[in-house]
Amino acid sequence: MRRIALIAAAALGLAAQAWAAPSRLYEVDVLVFANHLPKLDGNEHWNQEKITHIAGFKKALAPSHGLPEGSQLAIAQSILARHPHYTILAARSWVQDAIALHKTKPVRITSRRYGRLKGVIRVFQWRLMHVALDLHYTPPGATQSSSPTVYQLVESRPVALRATNYFDHPKFGVLVRVVPYTGSVNTPH
Repeated sequence: MRRIALIAAAALGLAAQAWAAPSRLYEVDVLVFANHLPKLDGNEHWNQEKITHIAGFKKALAPSHGLPEGSQLAIAQSILARHPHYTILAARSWVQDAIALHKTKPVRITSRRYGRLKGVIRVFQWRLMHVALDLHYTPPGATQSSSPTVYQLVESRPVALRATNYFDHPKFGVLVRVVPYTGSVNTPH
């Protein structure tokens, strides 16, 4: 009987080890741009009292890499940069594990290139790959005001791997690509 218990325990250990899949790494590319197209906001009125605090901003990781040369979003960046109705606010890339939301660290996205961009992005796996954004954008000129206009984009949704996913706001947009990664690891810090 003891022998059967040892065999069962060993089998369960092997099954548990096989069940715990190795962590998968993903490259995350993010491109944030301001939108200057007229009348896209549909004459909406922006209530400044609804702007919420960015959770996890102070402890967020900061990617130091721009978009890799030749990536789909680097191509989009070069096209948008030449267009008079768009201004590139931030372009970042990092590699991370696909883990549950409560275990993933937010990644800080900031820029003072054209106005002010501040926020976090979380990429996590919960059945499907998800991206959660919490970004604040203050256009140029609004930062000098005593109560500047701040636009906020807060969204969390599943995203398609290897596809360009678009998060939309009338004043700025975010393109995100999540691709399985096989190269050397440069994690945000």
